Amino acid sequence: MKQLYTLALVVCLTFFISCASSEDFVQCPPLSAPTEGVRVYIQTDYEKQRAEVRLNGVSAQCTLESSGDIMMEVKAGLKLARNLNQGAGADIAIVPLIIAIVDADDNVLLNKQISYKTGFGQDTAKFFPVVEFELIVPVDGRAVISLTPTQ
Repeated sequence: MKQLYTLALVVCLTFFISCASSEDFVQCPPLSAPTEGVRVYIQTDYEKQRAEVRLNGVSAQCTLESSGDIMMEVKAGLKLARNLNQGAGADIAIVPLIIAIVDADDNVLLNKQISYKTGFGQDTAKFFPVVEFELIVPVDGRAVISLTPTQ
């Protein structure tokens, strides 16, 4: 009897867990970055210090929208580095990114800029934040992200 109870519990839990995840993931459209936009230099807010920013890996999970387009949940890893000999105080760094959505005929459907505000801690030479954003891309389209320099 105890085995039957355990089996019933496992079946019920499996059923409820499968129902809890209502999103069906689909293959993501291509996501790329031009060579020129993978590494840039920006200026920090307080010390006006030059900092290097690099794209450090990008991942995405995609779901099909009711409109037929694809919702991309993007996580873009960054690497920010600065020279502590030029200043080691806490400072704010604003990282500008350009995002473009392109259709199958290479027509730009959306071109927008976002700014990711982060900061260096006291005596921190480098760190690795992650920028998260969502994109709606046509099934036959693609997305392009690029860092933009401020220096």
